[in-house]
This record gives sequence, structure tokens and C-alpha cells, in this order.
Amino acid sequence: MTESLRQSSSEVIVDSDDFARRVIEPVDFVADAAAFIDVRLERSAGKASYSFIGPGVSQNPDQTVNLDVPHGFNIGAAGMASGVVNSQHLHFTAEVFICTKGDWRVAVGEHREQQLELGAGTIFSAPTWVFRGFENIGDHDGWMYTVLGGDDTGGIIWAPDVIRAAAETGLYLRSDYTVVDGADGLSTNDVVKPLEPAQLVSIDRYSDQELAGRAVRQEDLKWSEQALLSNVVTGHAGAMAPVIGHGMTEDRRHRSPITSAHGFSVEWLRLPPGSSTGLHRHQQNQVVILTDGTWDIAVNRDENRLHSRPAQGSVVSLNAGAWRDLTNVGDSDAHAVVVCATDQRAVIEWDPGIVEAAQQAGWSRDAGGYIAPVELIGRPVL
Repeated sequence: MTESLRQSSSEVIVDSDDFARRVIEPVDFVADAAAFIDVRLERSAGKASYSFIGPGVSQNPDQTVNLDVPHGFNIGAAGMASGVVNSQHLHFTAEVFICTKGDWRVAVGEHREQQLELGAGTIFSAPTWVFRGFENIGDHDGWMYTVLGGDDTGGIIWAPDVIRAAAETGLYLRSDYTVVDGADGLSTNDVVKPLEPAQLVSIDRYSDQELAGRAVRQEDLKWSEQALLSNVVTGHAGAMAPVIGHGMTEDRRHRSPITSAHGFSVEWLRLPPGSSTGLHRHQQNQVVILTDGTWDIAVNRDENRLHSRPAQGSVVSLNAGAWRDLTNVGDSDAHAVVVCATDQRAVIEWDPGIVEAAQQAGWSRDAGGYIAPVELIGRPVL
């Protein structure tokens, strides 16, 4: 085995309690209708924010976080009825929208000067240091998962007009960026003021073309059916399509549409009925968002193996260094979004049974960790 592909020899065993708390199903989702200062604005009332992994950028000190374990990124969601708007604000770290339900308009700029429309299946990476907001422009309720960079996102800055409008409804931000309700008789002296024109000069701007390049739609995806070594082994057919960063793909021809550093990678995984990824592990924290299909998620090996069959829409956290195997147990293709906590490649260690079966089929990995014919690389690399 080459040093570049060497993994930790220590065995990470996930216990049943830890596994259970890392499987966050829709029944466990807790809506926060008081996360931000804009929730009383006429077109923002009723929006729901969710914090599945990490606190995200919520300004509600009483929010519910399903899994408060550092991953290197945060996972949340927004659920909004038709016509509801999330007001203009900016982030200091990456913010990625994973649209799974509804039709959306993302507006960029202090006064919503630039706009993009996103549909189900689209992933959009909003640039840091630009004002952005979004609106459900469909006829039905919409849903978007979000991935935020870092364990500490640094919070957000609201566009000046939003702070002024929120103040008219009685909501303010303290200097610690928590919401204070003036109607409760609490002091509104120590509150955040709107940015001044001289300060707004420091906010970034992007061209329409640059913004369009950060939206990856289903028709833009480059699927590879040989993205994983296991794909050459019977029972492990599947495909991956990168969206942001290197991810797990072992296809040397794969190129991600979005290459800028986010602190995490994002890629699509597709499995046909009855197929699994095969038993593997790597050293990054990983979250799998089960966007559709019927899944079995397994961790550990042999007598320690644990299984879960989460509902569609679940968010599953997989421990760094733990063995895992994802299987489609339904009767149609299953899709998931995979997030790994690294800007580098998430180098996979395969179970020896997968490695041996792949070699018998004539495939291994080269010294760079990419799938290649055994006959061309001289010797198999484990």
C-alpha cells in the first residue's frame, strides 16, 4: 500500500446510541419560527428554519439543534410557503442551497439587483460577503437544505433596510447577535445599527455570469458509473456526480463544476435498486442527505454492524473513520447528497473483500488513488 492511500488502522466502533442520534429523520425536525429579526415582516412571516447539525446562523438563543457535534460544517434547512421571502443578508463562510422541493428565486445584492431561479434538484453556492435572500415562487410549500462552512459561521449581516424594517415590528439585534423584542420591555440601547454607506463599499459584487456558474442543475451533472472502486463489483453498481470540491470520487476524469474552497465537498450519489456502495471508510466527517428513495444505512463491520432505515428526507451523520455501507432497498433509483468535511479528496479505504473482488474483475487503484486497469499499473494499490 502506498503512503498516499494509507488510512488509520484503528477501528472506530459506533455504538447504538451514537448511531441513533446521528440519524435525523423528518419526524425529528424542529421548526424555528423565531430564528431571525425579519420573521414579523409581512412577506417573511411563517418561514421556518431548521438546525440539524450545528447551530448555523440562527439568532434565536432558544433554537433546537438536533446534533450539536462539530463536523467542520453546519447542516440546516428552510421551509417556506408560497410567496414567503427570506430577507437580504450576507454570510462570512460558504452557504450552499440544496433545493429538493418547490421553485425558488435567489436575489443577490443589497436591493435584490440580481436574481436566479432554482428548481428542485438544483444546488446553488452563494458567494460569501454578498447580500442574498430567497423566495418561494412556486404554488406549493418549498424546502431547501443548507450547508454552511465551518463550525463557527461568524453569524450574518443584515442589509440596512431589513434592520430598519424589523425595528418597526419591534425586533432588534443585540450586540451578541441575538434577537431582542422591544415589546417585552427589554432595553434596545445595545443593538446593532444598519451599515452606513461607507461600510457598504466593502461588500463584494459578482457578475450575472459568475453567479450563474454557481448554480448546478440536474442537467449540468456529469455522472460517472465508475466513480467508486466498488462500482466494478457485482451488487455495487451506482454513480456519483461532483458539485463542489473533490469529494470521494475515484474517477480521475471527474471535474467539479464549482472548485473554490468551501471547507467541504458536495456530490450526488445514485444507487439502483438492490445496489450498495460497498463497505468503506475515510477520515472525514460526512453527512448524507437522503433526498429520495428507500435506504439502509449500515455502520461498523462483522458482529458490530448496525443498521438503520431512515425515512426519505433524513439527514444522516457518519463518524470519521467508521466503516459504512449505503444500500438502496427500494424498487427505484435512490439519490442522496453527500457532504464531506474537506477541501481535499476524501480518500477511501475499502473493505478487503471489495478490493479482492475488484482485482478479480481486473481493476484496482493507481498510486494517485484513481480507478485503473490492473494490467496497466503493474501492481495493485490497495
